[in-house]
This record gives sequence, structure tokens and C-alpha cells, in this order.
Amino acid sequence: MPDNKAFEEKWASVCGGTGKVEEKTVFVPRGAQPKTQRQFNLLHYFEFIARRIEGKGYRTALEVGCGRGTIGLYLNRYLGMNVTLLDSSQDAVELARWNFTHWGGKGVFRIEDARALSFPESSFDVIATIGLLEHFEDYRPVLREMHRVLKPGGVLFSVNIPKKKSVQVLNSIFRSFLRFGKTGLHKDYFRNTDTPGDFKCHAEEAGFKDVKVFYVNPFPLFTPIPAWAERALARLYRAIYAARGLVMPYPFRGSRMFSQAHFLSAKKK
Repeated sequence: MPDNKAFEEKWASVCGGTGKVEEKTVFVPRGAQPKTQRQFNLLHYFEFIARRIEGKGYRTALEVGCGRGTIGLYLNRYLGMNVTLLDSSQDAVELARWNFTHWGGKGVFRIEDARALSFPESSFDVIATIGLLEHFEDYRPVLREMHRVLKPGGVLFSVNIPKKKSVQVLNSIFRSFLRFGKTGLHKDYFRNTDTPGDFKCHAEEAGFKDVKVFYVNPFPLFTPIPAWAERALARLYRAIYAARGLVMPYPFRGSRMFSQAHFLSAKKK
């Protein structure tokens, strides 16, 4: 894995409140509407997961590379699951803990390397990870560990955001104008260039069955932008999502051209 310094700086900045790298929390409580782009994205990533596990008797979940812990918080607060969250960054784990305390969630928090998990075999019903695997040049050890600690009959959900050409080029153009104006910008983190087919192949090599991949999130993420623009974009994206929902069973589904992210779901037999 590449140097983790950039992520350490990111989470330290958020926890310390010394910068505006990210919002401190992106969780949306029941009955509320997402007010930022990231709130919008994470809510609808969770929506896909919830549709596939709700009512199936799953009780335990693990979020790997938790960051703020948003997906784990959704699983706990929306579905009542017992959740464990881990990250290699202490600041990320503390931020996830803060989010759970702030929203009344309950979870177990661990600082661990995703390539060498300390949990016994067959510990969890569900494993979820958002934006983790693409930051490894070789993520196969992570997949093998997730397969090991997943229970037979359990499911894995992984949102992967590798480097590729997509609608996200609009943000690259936007950021180029900001650089011209000498606005300080953080470089993107390392991302591999694997395709959905590559991720699927490696998941199957790790032992997963019924592996499915498809593109998600056709909405570009613009950063950094002022709060009023965040609110305006969130309203626009909600309106587009509602219109797509009239003709699509999963309105957040995308295509190879327009979506940078893709969903991988898999089972352990």
C-alpha cells in the first residue's frame, strides 16, 4: 500500500477542525434530506446495501476502512445491526466514534490493518467498505481477509472508485480553474486503475461466490465549493434522482462512461 500520510493528514484535519477538507459528519437521520454531495452519495450507497440485507436475519456487520463510519452508522441506526468499525488511522477511528456518539449509535471501534484482521474466522454476517480497495496496488490480501472473517451465507459490499475517465472530469476542469486562481488544493490520493472485471476476478480468487459488479453514482462530486453551492447541488441531485426513480428500480445506477465508482457485491458459501 502507498504511504498513508495523506489520509492521516486528512482525518487529523477533520478531527481537529483546522481545515475544510471534508464535512465532519455525512450521516442523514431518518426523515431528513441530504444537504451535501457526500451526504447524498453515502445515503444512496447505503440504500443499495439495505435493499439486499433487510429482513434476512443478518445481525453483525463490519465496516473496513471506516473513515467517518457513515455506512456502519446507517447499519446500526437504520437496521439495528451490531457493528464493528476499523481503520488503520487512529484519527479516522476517533472521528467514527464521534459520529456514533453524536447520532446516538452503538459500535465497536478498532485500529487495524485491513490486510491482517484480528477477528476469528466467520465472525460477521455483513462486511461493507466504501472507497478502500482502490487505494491499494494489491488489494487481494484485503479480499482474502474479508472472506475469512465473513460467515458462510454472509455478504460483502464494496464501493470501489479507481482512477478512470468519467463524468468526474468535470471536477478536474473545475479544479484546474481554482489552481489558476492559486487556490490551495490537495492532490487526489493514490488510486489503482483496475476495472470492475479486475475487482470481480480477484474477489472470486479470494473465494467469494455470486460476485456481481455494476457502475453506480453518475453524479460528479465537486470540491472544494462553498456551502451555498453544496446545498444547491444537493437539491439538484435529489431532483434528478427522483426523476430517474420514476423509470429505474435503482436510480443511483450508472454507466461506464458517466460513473467513476462501481459496486461489488459477493457472498460466502
